[in-house]
Amino acid sequence: MANLFAYRIDNHGDNVRPDPIQQARHQFRAGEITAADREEVENTEIIDFISYQRRLALSCISDGNYRDGDYRSAVLQSVGGFVRVPDAKTADGLGVWTVEAPLRPKKPIATDAARFLLENTGFPVKVKLPSAAHIAAQTYSDATTRAYPGAAALGDAIAELLHDELELLFEIGVKFVQFDNPDYAAYLTGSDGGELSFEEALQIDQAVVDGIEAEEDQKVALTIGWGAHTDRPIDTERAEKLFSTGYDKFTFPYHTDAAVAQNLPQLVPNEKQIGLGILDAFDPELEDIDTVMARLDLAVEQHEYERIGLLPHRGFQPVHYVDAALTIEQQRRKLEHVETFATMVWGNEA
Repeated sequence: MANLFAYRIDNHGDNVRPDPIQQARHQFRAGEITAADREEVENTEIIDFISYQRRLALSCISDGNYRDGDYRSAVLQSVGGFVRVPDAKTADGLGVWTVEAPLRPKKPIATDAARFLLENTGFPVKVKLPSAAHIAAQTYSDATTRAYPGAAALGDAIAELLHDELELLFEIGVKFVQFDNPDYAAYLTGSDGGELSFEEALQIDQAVVDGIEAEEDQKVALTIGWGAHTDRPIDTERAEKLFSTGYDKFTFPYHTDAAVAQNLPQLVPNEKQIGLGILDAFDPELEDIDTVMARLDLAVEQHEYERIGLLPHRGFQPVHYVDAALTIEQQRRKLEHVETFATMVWGNEA
């Protein structure tokens, strides 16, 4: 029997939004349809996406984050106190948000969306969220001092909210929750130039999983980078501290020779799982099989293969209002490629 607890054929989340989703978003913003109309379109497309994922033999099912504007939206739009900065965008095209008041829940962050998935599939359900430290680092500004004295205090407040949400997700039957913090790609290569120090970020993200009770097949993962800084040496001491935190699984890029040279698998304790981002989610060309298998052979030598999962190196469309690099068909071929490699490693047990 396949070891599904490792969720070895994985999909990062943030999948390419189909045209009906994008059109419904445009119509809603224009006042042409209601929120209920938009949700109906989302529900239809998510049900189709569930079937699509089963044909790909993925180990866990997500909603592709179809309901989210970008990978942070589940938190930013569910919690009062966050406000969008008008007309401001990051270099990556992300909308800029900040905190101007104490945080307060407005609606469930992810449990309502997860319940819809659970009602429409009998397979393990995965939920993907931004990490508490990542959101704090991105949204802290001078305006935030009205509510929180520093970015670490803001992070503590976000961690408390996400801790409660994680408990609820496990209570309703979600099997796999993934938190994304791409800032660790810089932290692990020695940088501390953001709003939070490495130690502060680590403490905040650890607080999310502190005291969480879970069944054997319920796992929580932390994504620690999306491909930046893979050409720089790793701070081994920081990596060991990160991998000793209470997360069951750590996912990181493994899609280039530079990423492989960082040799992160050897630093993950054997009792932890790893997710290897073996394929480039922004390059439509399929990776060479021999090249990827050579990388996987190295990882398997350093880490028990029963604890490894495979997936693209990041989401295919992290922001719905920035054009995806791949088409839905190219995305499908990439995910099929992940399945091919999983079969080559584990055979019929993949």
